[in-house]
Amino acid sequence: MLRKVVSSMLKLLELHLYGLGYLMVALLYLQIVVAPAGILVLLSAVSFAFFSVEVAIYIVGASGLIGLGLGVVWAERVRRTHGILTFHAYLLSTPEIDGWRDRNGIVVKR
Repeated sequence: MLRKVVSSMLKLLELHLYGLGYLMVALLYLQIVVAPAGILVLLSAVSFAFFSVEVAIYIVGASGLIGLGLGVVWAERVRRTHGILTFHAYLLSTPEIDGWRDRNGIVVKR
């Protein structure tokens, strides 16, 4: 009886950890998708100075949609070539500590 209780508790803990892992990968994926959209929206916000508000809102919305499309393409390319976690780990790495790496992740000796 005690063995079944412990086994079920461990199964719940395992499911919880898998859920957190998938949530983390999904959030990192969304970061890659939203980055180009945010940059294009910020750049197109300049259109408020040159066009009427109605036209500028359409420009900002269109650039946001284009940015989301580019973000999805970029995120899928990163996911297929490097992997989401590997890509973010590369962005957060410190070359002075970890060593310089080429685009394939191989440490370069200089």
